[in-house]
Amino acid sequence: MTAHETITLTDLARLAEVGRNAVSNWRRREPDFPTPVDESARRPRFDLAQIEHWAAQHGRELHITTADRIWFSLHGTHPSPDHALRAVAAALDGDGSELAKRLEEATAETDPAELFEFFVERARETTGTATPGIGALVDIGAVCAPSGPGLAVHDPACGEGDLLTALVRTVPETASVSGRDLSSTQAAICERRLRLRRPGADIAVHIGDSLLSPLPEERYDLVVCDPPFNIKDWGHERLPTGDDPRLAYGTPPRTEPELAWALHCLSLLAPGGVAVVRMPAMVAHRRSGRRIRSELLRWGALRAVIDHPDSKAHIWVLVPRGESSQLLVSTGGDFARTWHDFNARPGAAIRTADSVTVPLMRLWDEDVDISPAVYLASADTGLDDLSGATERLGRTLAELAAPLPRFGPSRSHPTPETSLADLERDGLIEIGPGGAEGDGVVVDPIGPRTVRLGPLDSASDSQWTISCATDAVDPAWLAAVLTARLPSAAKRTATGAKRRILAVKLPRLPLAEQRRRGAAFAELLHLRDRLETAGAEAAALAGDVATGLVTGAITVDDEGDGESGEVES
Repeated sequence: MTAHETITLTDLARLAEVGRNAVSNWRRREPDFPTPVDESARRPRFDLAQIEHWAAQHGRELHITTADRIWFSLHGTHPSPDHALRAVAAALDGDGSELAKRLEEATAETDPAELFEFFVERARETTGTATPGIGALVDIGAVCAPSGPGLAVHDPACGEGDLLTALVRTVPETASVSGRDLSSTQAAICERRLRLRRPGADIAVHIGDSLLSPLPEERYDLVVCDPPFNIKDWGHERLPTGDDPRLAYGTPPRTEPELAWALHCLSLLAPGGVAVVRMPAMVAHRRSGRRIRSELLRWGALRAVIDHPDSKAHIWVLVPRGESSQLLVSTGGDFARTWHDFNARPGAAIRTADSVTVPLMRLWDEDVDISPAVYLASADTGLDDLSGATERLGRTLAELAAPLPRFGPSRSHPTPETSLADLERDGLIEIGPGGAEGDGVVVDPIGPRTVRLGPLDSASDSQWTISCATDAVDPAWLAAVLTARLPSAAKRTATGAKRRILAVKLPRLPLAEQRRRGAAFAELLHLRDRLETAGAEAAALAGDVATGLVTGAITVDDEGDGESGEVES
C-alpha cells in the first residue's frame, strides 16, 4: 500500500473541526494554501502532508487518527470506495496484508465495529451518498419488537445494513439477524457490519429480489423495512400467483410497489410477530390501493400508522391476522406509551395531543384514507395550550404598540461616499458566505427579507454575511444602506451576488451619526420581525381554535354570564 495520502476539503473540515464554508474561505483567501494534486474528480484532492504543513504554519490544529490515515491512503490504491470497504472487511478478518496490520493498530484506539462504521461513513462522503434518515423507523421498531429472548429480526431490503445495525444496538434481545438485497456489494457490507456489531448472533445476509423470489420458509419476530420508493419497473408482471401468502389481501396494482413491500413483510411474520415498514404518505390515501388498505383493516393486520416528522414518510405497523376494532394513528411523540396502552386495552379509546385511535367503521368509506393528519386534526385541542398561545399573542401585540422613532425633514447636505469594496479592501468589513461567527449583517440577495441584523452563524449557504470593525462602521447603519441601495438580483449566482454587494455606496458619516441613524433603522427591523412572528402565531392560533370549536373540545367563554355559549340543537 502506498503511503501517499490525499484528502478533500470536506475531509479537511472534519479534521479541523470547522464548517465547510470556513475551509472554502481558507482556500480562497490564503495565498499559500496548497494546490490540488488531483482535480479530475468531482471533489479536488489535496496532498495531506502539504495540508498538515500549511495548517501548522497557520496555527490550525488537525485531529488525524490512524483510521483517517488508512482511509486516505486507500483512496489511491483502490478504484472505488466500495472496493476499499471490501478490502477493509477482508483485512479485519486477518488476511496477513499490510492493511490488516495497520487495522490491528487502529483497533487499539477504536472498537472494530466502530472502526468499520467510520470507513462506511468515509465511503459515503467520497461518493456523496447521504446517510438515510432511519432514526424514527428504528425507534418505532424498538417499541414494537416482541419481548423475550431469542428475537429473530429480518430486513428484506437491507442495503448496507443501516436499519439492522441500528436496531441490534437498540434491541439487545436480538439473537438472529438476516437480510436480503439485490446488490452483492451492499449485502457484503451489511453482513460485515452485523457480524462486528453482534458477534454472538446468527447472521445471514442473502442476495436476491425479495418481492419476486419464492417466499422463504423462515418466519421472523420482527420485520423492518425501508423499501425503495417510486420504482416504476419493479416487476409487477412477474409477481407470484396462486395461493402465495403475499397475495392474501389482494394483488398490488402496478402503481403500488410499496404496498407489495408491505404485504411481503407481513407474510414473513411468525405468530405474534410485528412488521414496521416505512411507506410514502400518498399510499395512505391513493385510490388505487384502497381495496388492499380496506382488507388490511378488515382482518386486523394494519394496527398503526405513524406520521413521524423525522421520517419524511409514514410508518406502518402490521401484525398477523387478528381481532381489532380500531387503528392507532400518531405523530410518534408519545408512541411508546400509546402503543403499550393500545395493546393492553384493546378497544379502549386513546386521545392525546400526538396519538388517537380511530374506529374502523369510520375508515370504511369511499377513500379508506388512513392518513394520521386527517384524524389527529380532530383530536382534543388542549385548552391550556390555547390559553397560553392567546396570552403570548396578546403580549406580542402590546409590545408592538410601543412608540416608534420620529422622522422629519433633513437639512444635511450630500456627503462623500465609499463603496463596500473599498471598505473590505481596507479591512473595515469582511464579506463572506454563511457560517461566520459573531453578530453583523446577513444579506440574502434573492430572498424576501434581503437584509437583517443578528448572529452571522444563522445565515444559510445561499446568504452572505458582513462583519464590521465596530469602531469604524455601524452594522445597523450598513443594513440601512444595503436595504436602500442593494440592486435587485438579475441572476441567482454567488459571484453576481457578491459583486452587487461590493458595488453598494456607503455615505461617509461620523461613527456617532451612523449609530444614531442605525439605531432608528434597527428598531424598524425589530418591528418587522415581531410582526412576522405575530402573524405566524395568529395563524397557528386560528387553526387550533377552529379545530377545537368544530370538534366541541372548546367553547367560547362569554365573560360574566357564566354560560357556555353553545348553540342549542
